[in-house]
Amino acid sequence: MNKCTRGLFVLMMAALVASCGFQLRGSTPETRLAFESLYLDAPVGTPLERDLRTIIRAGNTQLAGDAKSAPVTLRVLSQLQEKKVLTLNAQGKVREFSLTYRVRFEVADAENRKLLQPPEIALQSILPYSEEQALAKEQEERMTFEDMRRDAVAQIMRQLARVKPEQL
Repeated sequence: MNKCTRGLFVLMMAALVASCGFQLRGSTPETRLAFESLYLDAPVGTPLERDLRTIIRAGNTQLAGDAKSAPVTLRVLSQLQEKKVLTLNAQGKVREFSLTYRVRFEVADAENRKLLQPPEIALQSILPYSEEQALAKEQEERMTFEDMRRDAVAQIMRQLARVKPEQL
């Protein structure tokens, strides 16, 4: 394949992808933030903090080094994973678990005025359980919590996108 044919092929593929509505994660209008910088105050090194940093950097907003230099601060107040027995079988063995992922956060301006309500996102999932598949169910539980965390990050970003410059 010569350079001209290869270039034409790449151009056609790019046009095809653009025409189908494809957008990179974090680049949709409902997650685009209306301010140029944000300070993220979250427990360092946690998967939630890493996911938030990644999606904020993917957008049009810079991460500020301190709260004083940013018009908006996102504070993660708490995150909690809960696992509760939901149902038992006739022998008293677990049949289903209820998995809950909660994130409490607040969004404040430079004068520490709260900009958003509600400050909590709670996600729940039901996980069927079988002792014969205990290892697989552990992996499924871990993956379910990861999916709920990613969903919470997306919801936080949609909430942040609601903050308009006139509120600041």
